[in-house]
Amino acid sequence: MQLFWVSGSTGDIKQINITKERLVRIGIIVSSAFLFLGILIFSTGIHIALEVNPDFAREVSGIVTVRERMELDSQYQKQLTKIQDQLGKASIRFNEFKSIKDRYLAISTPSTVKNKFVDPVNIGGPLKPLSFKLDPTKPLADNFEDTAVKSEELLQIFDKLEPEWVRQYQWLRTLPIGPPIDARLGMTSNFGVRLDPFTKQLAQHSGVDFVTPAGTPIVASGDGTVIRAEFDPAYGKFIEIAHADGFVSKYAHNSKLLVKAGQVVTRGQIISESGSTGRSTGPHLHYEVHQNNTILNPAKILVYAPPSNYW
Repeated sequence: MQLFWVSGSTGDIKQINITKERLVRIGIIVSSAFLFLGILIFSTGIHIALEVNPDFAREVSGIVTVRERMELDSQYQKQLTKIQDQLGKASIRFNEFKSIKDRYLAISTPSTVKNKFVDPVNIGGPLKPLSFKLDPTKPLADNFEDTAVKSEELLQIFDKLEPEWVRQYQWLRTLPIGPPIDARLGMTSNFGVRLDPFTKQLAQHSGVDFVTPAGTPIVASGDGTVIRAEFDPAYGKFIEIAHADGFVSKYAHNSKLLVKAGQVVTRGQIISESGSTGRSTGPHLHYEVHQNNTILNPAKILVYAPPSNYW
């Protein structure tokens, strides 16, 4: 296509040739010019908006200033440090609880069954304590990821140990290690050789005697099954409870029995009321512990606790 331009002042005639290639070239130039102008206007507008109304600018473009980015990073870093401190304290607290649990297990477990809980063997490796500290040499995102990984590992340890701790707790409940009566009442006669209260001669005392007013509640010293609840000339009204690992606890001279043979009882459950039946000089509880037909000293395996703390 050709265009002819006639100048009004001089009368000159100019010829302009318009080709497809020239139109495309002109279109590209015009489009580029408008695109550049648009970017310039948008950039200028966002820059002004960031200074005047940063929230609106973020909402429109998602762009923040360097200063705001640094402030956000600082806030995230403070929160991460706080979380790491809490996790570190939780880890320390867990170790304290484990130490207390292990000490209690050692104290409360009768010597005849201590071999049931032994430390694992054939294990080792370098000591690498679990640490929750911000690493300044790493980006903030990497610190977040490291903390998340360590938190997951800590949770896995808790999940792994919980069943074992529950098993140990349930096992301890089945042993006759709890006080059968309020420990504040005290003992009047220990296990072993003593002067018989009737004959005044030396005799073997097969249990311990707790002083108690008549009618005082007597409780099971551990989970188990009642195997005898009857009367005996020497023991009076008595109860025998079978526990785990061959243990049997015996409660004698009661005034009233509250359980029957074959009944399942739990630690701390009231099973009788104290009295002075049988061969007795006054109200008290005669308490015995046997294991596999061997008489043990109950004082060596009882773990005393206030009555309100029965398991």
